[in-house]
Amino acid sequence: MADVMRAAVLHGIGEAPRYGTFPAPAAGEGEAVVTVGAAALKPFDRWWAKGLHPASPTVFPQVVGADGVGRLEDGTRVAFFGPVAPHGGMAERALVRQGMWFPVRDGVDDVMAAALLNPGGAAWKTVVWEGGAGPGKAVLVLGATGASGRIAAQVAKREGARVVAAGRDRAVLDALAGRGADAVVRLDRPKDEVVEAIAAHGPYDLVVDYLWGAPAEAAFAALARGGDRRVRYILVGMSAGEAAEIPAMALRAAPVEVAGSGAGGSPPIAEAAAAFDRMLGLVAEGEIVLDIEAVPLAGVEDAWTRPENGRRIVFVP
Repeated sequence: MADVMRAAVLHGIGEAPRYGTFPAPAAGEGEAVVTVGAAALKPFDRWWAKGLHPASPTVFPQVVGADGVGRLEDGTRVAFFGPVAPHGGMAERALVRQGMWFPVRDGVDDVMAAALLNPGGAAWKTVVWEGGAGPGKAVLVLGATGASGRIAAQVAKREGARVVAAGRDRAVLDALAGRGADAVVRLDRPKDEVVEAIAAHGPYDLVVDYLWGAPAEAAFAALARGGDRRVRYILVGMSAGEAAEIPAMALRAAPVEVAGSGAGGSPPIAEAAAAFDRMLGLVAEGEIVLDIEAVPLAGVEDAWTRPENGRRIVFVP
């Protein structure tokens, strides 16, 4: 009988993955098998399963999960990404190409490391590598109360930038203010009030947007009042809507450079690994705080379909 394992298996586009058996991976040339310790549920995983991403599957069944944390056959603990289809990260074992991982330091458990991997890497890439945040820079984070946005705000602050955190969750905004955010903006208000609040804390050098939709419309209206200060606007997510109405005059009134995160390529793996290691250190020191819910992999279908509550779900095989 072929070697099998337990995994979160997707049987069709738009469905929730189900816990079941799946053929275990075997490493070929240039590949390695990782025994998975934890794998986080991310917006990308949901888009992928819904067919909303260019890499969405067309052949089924497939195991879901774009990354995770586990151990190589020699015992080295690693964070891995881009597993070889059809073997995703939400399983007992994953298949990974050589070089598509980096070591994970001691002092942070698998669940925490897996929770940090995607939002932490994306935040560093957007805020620092693409956005150039640092001393003397002002950064607006739209969607700072989500998992990725919280990390982005904390990373920007650690880089020495002035940080304005905008979101809907008042408790998280209060927590960010307590961790160094220079100002917070509540987005659960009429648009005119949001525009005024964003404008009041400007001008900005960088906007990191995890929301798009109505918050982006308010942000552009506020940026139009910022004079001739050049602003880099990086779109990361669209949890508030796939479309935003941006008047032409809003773009003509302020020198805003709009780009999607990742449009300029990916950072060298060594730089990404070093940044992730630094963030793991900050997690160990309590400087970066995540709200995590560890869930047995057997509960994947229920966790996948229930309403999101702002906590990062991490599956444990």
